[in-house]
Amino acid sequence: MAYQSLRPVARDSLFATGEPEARRLIWAYDEAQSLDTLTIPNTRALFEDAGAQVFGPGAAYKGGIKKSEVMNRCYRTPGPVLLAAHALGMGLLREGGMLAGLTTKADWKAIGYEVDGQFRSGSEVMLTRFPENSPNPLPQFTGEPLVTFGNDPTRRTELEALVTNIQQDLTEHGLQPSRQLLVVVPGLDWEPYALQREVFQALRAANISVYLPGNKDVNAPKQKWPSTDPNGFWRDGAVTVSSIMQARGNEADVVYVVGLDQVASREDHIPLRKQLFVGVSRSRGWVRLSGAGMTGLLADEIHRVLAAGDTLRFTYRPPRRMLDAME
Repeated sequence: MAYQSLRPVARDSLFATGEPEARRLIWAYDEAQSLDTLTIPNTRALFEDAGAQVFGPGAAYKGGIKKSEVMNRCYRTPGPVLLAAHALGMGLLREGGMLAGLTTKADWKAIGYEVDGQFRSGSEVMLTRFPENSPNPLPQFTGEPLVTFGNDPTRRTELEALVTNIQQDLTEHGLQPSRQLLVVVPGLDWEPYALQREVFQALRAANISVYLPGNKDVNAPKQKWPSTDPNGFWRDGAVTVSSIMQARGNEADVVYVVGLDQVASREDHIPLRKQLFVGVSRSRGWVRLSGAGMTGLLADEIHRVLAAGDTLRFTYRPPRRMLDAME
């Protein structure tokens, strides 16, 4: 239907080839919402055989117009934040080796990285993200790290630190609660909602207005129909506290990813790693990671990622799941 509604290309631009009229459909594929694949599928994968025949063979239309364009620059998310999102989401610096990820130089280059080394088991690989592929200027204006990690002894102290940081954001830093601050919670199925409730209670006890996505009202615990707004994610004057999966498609200047101990207990679980990628990449500025009583592999890995700068160095081991371009 979308293709049929397009205006045909002018005849003279077809160079009098005698070919039937052509239409040019441009589609967008947002790879930053998931780690299922980090490159755009081809027309056959998206539109099956019938759709692929409509677009025809080859990578370009007549006149040199490309049929697909991979954007290796990320304008929203600062380079250090995006690098951390990829590293944590794929487990690139895991002690046991990466869990999922791209395994060719071409695919890493397509999303803005330079690669030294070979993707052969036991070989050293170095991934570097240069500033020109992350034009967000924030790193130029602050010497402070954009991604930080707090490992608190208990959930209570973690939430106390969260409240203090948000209060500072609202007062000292002059940020608005809605659309500039976002708190996200990881977890599978119904797991995030218990911690979401704890975060809600901690912020409300400090007189900070809170909105839970899907609610009709601000400062209300999870509401049921008819007091709902299925598409609601922000409310003016309130800090949104969301599960990570509900936060897809949204962004904020400061993103708090709380409860990482819920990931640490299953640090090799790929769906939870995907949530880390989504949560961190919601930020167009700063990311504050936190957990309670974290010991062992994930906490150490996070410290390695944050110390890596703009270059990730690791010994390659074939991942459990490859995310290379769909052929």
